[in-house]
Amino acid sequence: MRLIIVIVGIVVGALVGILMGSFLSTITTLRNPFFISLLLCMIIGACLGSLIAKLIFGRRSARIPRFKHLPAGCDEFVKLILRNMRYRREVRADVGTELAGHFEDKLKDCKSDQERQEKVQQLIENFGDAKLLGVLLRRAKKRCRPLWRTIVARMTQAIVIIFVCLIFYIVWFFSGKPSVTTDYIAELNRLVQPEAAESMNAAPLYHKAAKMYEDLPKEISALLGKRYYEATEEDKQRIKICLNEHNDVLKLVVEGTKKPYYWRNYEGDPNSRSVLSILLPHLSEIRKLMYSLCWRANLFVDEGMYDKAFEDLKACYRLGQHLKGDKTFIEQLLGMAIEALSASTIRDILNQRQIEATILAQLQQDLEQMISGEDFIMNLKFEKLCMYDEIQRCFTDDRFGGGHLYLPRLQPISGLTGSKAIESYILDRLWMAPIHFLFTHPNKLETKQMADDYYAFGEDMAGKSPAQIRAEGIDVEKETAEMIKKNILLNILAPAFGKVHEISYRNKADTEATLVIIAMSRYRQDVGTYPEKMEALITAGYLKQLPMDPWSDKPLVYKKTDDGFMLYGVGSNFKDDSGEAARGDKGRVKKYADEGDWVFWPVQR
Repeated sequence: MRLIIVIVGIVVGALVGILMGSFLSTITTLRNPFFISLLLCMIIGACLGSLIAKLIFGRRSARIPRFKHLPAGCDEFVKLILRNMRYRREVRADVGTELAGHFEDKLKDCKSDQERQEKVQQLIENFGDAKLLGVLLRRAKKRCRPLWRTIVARMTQAIVIIFVCLIFYIVWFFSGKPSVTTDYIAELNRLVQPEAAESMNAAPLYHKAAKMYEDLPKEISALLGKRYYEATEEDKQRIKICLNEHNDVLKLVVEGTKKPYYWRNYEGDPNSRSVLSILLPHLSEIRKLMYSLCWRANLFVDEGMYDKAFEDLKACYRLGQHLKGDKTFIEQLLGMAIEALSASTIRDILNQRQIEATILAQLQQDLEQMISGEDFIMNLKFEKLCMYDEIQRCFTDDRFGGGHLYLPRLQPISGLTGSKAIESYILDRLWMAPIHFLFTHPNKLETKQMADDYYAFGEDMAGKSPAQIRAEGIDVEKETAEMIKKNILLNILAPAFGKVHEISYRNKADTEATLVIIAMSRYRQDVGTYPEKMEALITAGYLKQLPMDPWSDKPLVYKKTDDGFMLYGVGSNFKDDSGEAARGDKGRVKKYADEGDWVFWPVQR
């Protein structure tokens, strides 16, 4: 019998473990928590089963006597009192023994059965109502019991009440459903579309050009991804033939870059209308177009057609600008990459060729005009609306408690974003995670406020250069992690502001450094030598302003050398390494590494 009780405890523990494991599996793809929960709950069930068996069999040792030696009326009266006590078996057994002893003492002097029966009747009448007596005895025994028994009894009662309430709470928790009240895809489309006619939109031209590129062989697409100086002569000839055959494609692209605006109509899954379901297939098309422009520019350079080469590179830069602004993070990052590719290609050309000063002057003038109103800071509006959309999908309606987490939504969004936040959280706090999700996690209203604070902090940091952030002693990653550490949804979706803004300032320095290099080449052709100091470019009218290094808040470092000059920034280690760039194992430059300087000139490879 004891073994059966222990087995029942193990089975109940297994059921609890399965419930706990299923709960964790609802919000994560991890398998370990399920089996760990199952094993631990089975062990706890075995322990509880053993304890229950001990208590049961311990109580059975204290049997209530049958009182056969008492007269019939007296025996029934004692049993009735004990039944009305409704108390522990061992206590009732003691009370029964005491009552039986009392009756025996009173009846021992009776000489006849009639006298005994009369005495019994008198005693029963003196005792009074059996039900009331049972209640009074129970109360007396409770007052007289040891303190530890009172504590255990109250704790047991509290546990039972809490357990029942927990069951009702869990049923209530999982019965909640989110309510999607706002179509944020429509909001995003309103955000990105300016008040302009469709004829001013570059997107249709880019899309048409990409459609004409659909028959491009895979090997050609792969070659386009190579840098020009890495390609063989055979590769160059193959690309040249391909681009000549698709001249109409690039003509459309260049025409599109001259449009003042670029916007697309974002479309998500028609069933869910979730912002996270928005697909961006046009980005792979854009990459092909930008590579093609840079390749054709290099081919024009080989043929001495510098004007056409720089027209293509300026078009490439404008293409990157079109992807910035009120767009997704991915689009903005691609836009910055396109701008950086255009700038680095210009520097490669200047490193290999002697370009006429008049051509360079026009190139510099056009670039300065293009970036005069450009905001290099990453825009957060799109991502903030995306967060709002997921808040309405990951929290229930504003029931009691302000709307709580809707757990079945967490795992899908983790899969869409590739985030490991849920797994990391659960592995770190295996048993505390369910408690946090069920009871202490910020509700819907609190999460929205946390998101507002988070993005406000991000916008504030975006206005500070890395040097300013360091001077103020701000650890962006630590502070943002602290702001959202208790909110699993924000941990999944919130961007890492430190890295994002670093890319923004890096892109700004890259473009401004390219303008300086163009001005340096013009100055040397006109004067015959490079200036001793960069400020001479401004004095002579070759440059409007000095390029700033965001990691020092000082101008980029300029050094005149015997055979040219150096132009570099101190990089993210905030230390001047005398123009020494970081290199990898194979001796190649590690661009924008955490160590070494970021060298813009001479061209590093």
